[in-house]
Amino acid sequence: MQLAMYEYIEVNMIGIVLLLTMFLFNRKKERSVRNREQKYFIRMLILNILILLADIVIYLLRGHGTPALIALNHVICASYFAMHLWFCYNWGMYVLAKICPRHRSDLTERRIMLLPAAVNTVIAAVSPFTGWLYSLSETNVYKRGPLIWLPFTAAVLYWALCIFIILREKKYPTKNSEPGEYRLLLLFPLPLVVGNILQMCFYGLSIVWVCSVISMLIIFIDIQNDQLSRDMLTGLYNRRETNIQLIWEINHLHSAKDLLFVAMLDIDHFKKINDTYGHLAGDRALSLVAGILRMKCRKTDFISRFGGDEFLLIGHVKEKRNVDMIVQRIENALDSAGKAQHLSYSLSVSAGYTVLRPEDDVTVDSALNEADRKMYEVKRSRKTDLREESGYPHSFMT
Repeated sequence: MQLAMYEYIEVNMIGIVLLLTMFLFNRKKERSVRNREQKYFIRMLILNILILLADIVIYLLRGHGTPALIALNHVICASYFAMHLWFCYNWGMYVLAKICPRHRSDLTERRIMLLPAAVNTVIAAVSPFTGWLYSLSETNVYKRGPLIWLPFTAAVLYWALCIFIILREKKYPTKNSEPGEYRLLLLFPLPLVVGNILQMCFYGLSIVWVCSVISMLIIFIDIQNDQLSRDMLTGLYNRRETNIQLIWEINHLHSAKDLLFVAMLDIDHFKKINDTYGHLAGDRALSLVAGILRMKCRKTDFISRFGGDEFLLIGHVKEKRNVDMIVQRIENALDSAGKAQHLSYSLSVSAGYTVLRPEDDVTVDSALNEADRKMYEVKRSRKTDLREESGYPHSFMT
């Protein structure tokens, strides 16, 4: 019996170490790459770690029947069951953020997603008094309650909802996703479902959250693959991912319900910043611009570092003037950031964009070339205005 306990704890501890490794690695990455997906993934990691720790403590308290330890075990058991469905809730939100980035849940949707987890938390909280989910004997030994099936059923409902969302998105996509991405998301719940079934069928077997570690490892590997599509300095999407997204947008342009815009932004006098203040100052300028783009663009906009000091925005608007508003917000924010941080140089961008209608016949190259051409028109006009204001001959201006 003692050997079995040590083996049980050892397996859980291996799972905790793996989860902590994933957590620390993602926290480090999160400083440069911030998105909703990682927020929910981090929460799932934390919940999985806490559940495994609770599982160990419940096991260790078995047979220690002092009132204080029984009370402690009640707190841990109630928390253990409450965390089950909060893990499932965060998985559901992760799926939505992953494959439907343009979707923003309204209050009704959020309440529907939260309801099973909230109800389960209430049931878990009163179970020390009602015995609905579990009970503890005088020797502090755990025993299943008559409603133990409720968390399992609610978890299956969460998994089923996620599968429905994934399959629906696969059929009617709102973003570019490779087939492997859908398969991976569908595969995630499989170890958990199998673990749940085995645990419900064989009393005393506790493997659900060890199986969950396998699922989390699957997602962790996918996140690392996603990092290959990011620019290391700014955390924005890189040129490779931009091409993939733009190809998808052009291919689905005819079925779009609104206008597609492609905007090219170039940092003004970036070479001068590098030459005068050094490459570290240039890197800081790139990071500042990337941060402003994240803050001032909409959550649904695709933002990338296209190359060098050029950035690309891809998004959908109802009217052309909406793009002007986005660009204006960016320019105003850059001006304010430069003053607030007392930069030794003026930080601004020249932006040009093209707006594409569903009936337009365009290619990826033509869209990029048009945005690029208009961006250089803006840049040239600004140089001309500067020369006229200075009173110097054009040849004296750079």
